[in-house]
Amino acid sequence: MKNKPNEIQINSTTLQEYADMMEKGEKFSYTRWGDGEWGCVFGADGQNVDKHKYFPEMATSLRAALKNDKGYRKATWPYTAPMLNNIKPQVEGYLDEHKLSKDWYDARVWEDSCLDNTIEIFIRQLEKMNTVFITGENKKNIPIRHVGFITIPSVDCFLAKEDIKNAMRQAVEKIDNPVFAFSASMATNVIVDEMYDEIGDKCWMIDFGSIWEPFVGNVTRSYHTLYPQVIMPRGTLKKISDD
Repeated sequence: MKNKPNEIQINSTTLQEYADMMEKGEKFSYTRWGDGEWGCVFGADGQNVDKHKYFPEMATSLRAALKNDKGYRKATWPYTAPMLNNIKPQVEGYLDEHKLSKDWYDARVWEDSCLDNTIEIFIRQLEKMNTVFITGENKKNIPIRHVGFITIPSVDCFLAKEDIKNAMRQAVEKIDNPVFAFSASMATNVIVDEMYDEIGDKCWMIDFGSIWEPFVGNVTRSYHTLYPQVIMPRGTLKKISDD
């Protein structure tokens, strides 16, 4: 069944296809737009589920990223998914009002591959490459081979975006064809957009969201409890405090 004309069209590139592109050296960058990013774009107050505040400057930068057509991949969830179901009218209205593309990539590819344990296909590819994680201190011991680690604040990492961008520039100078593996909340979308013209042909920039938390023993999303035990090498999961 085809999507209705005013609905987002989801390109379902598979995990294997992404791994194959990387194996061939085909550069791509990829950002994900969930309820937090959309909420900030719409001018929401407060913070997202991970307590990152919706800063007005970040909202402006996210809106600019949406309007920019630089050639990297923007991914979101279909309207039927709980992530977007409640904000479908706002998303549709915003895309229509600003005449933005409705051709998007599937944001579920990483989570789905963790749930069925096919993520190992992609991890094996990452471990062949010069992967640099851009994420919080709590994932410094992630059991995935990597050559670099850019530590970001656990909350409000948008405020550190210039430091993060400078660290990426230094990494590109020192490391051949790095893969920047982002788990940096809404700041990811801004940083990838702002850095793409500068370094997009020299690296991969990929937004993995929160998928790595169970790999270091944490649960921050309900779907994390459904991960197969085989991909949780540290065994027992612990729930992140709501405090």
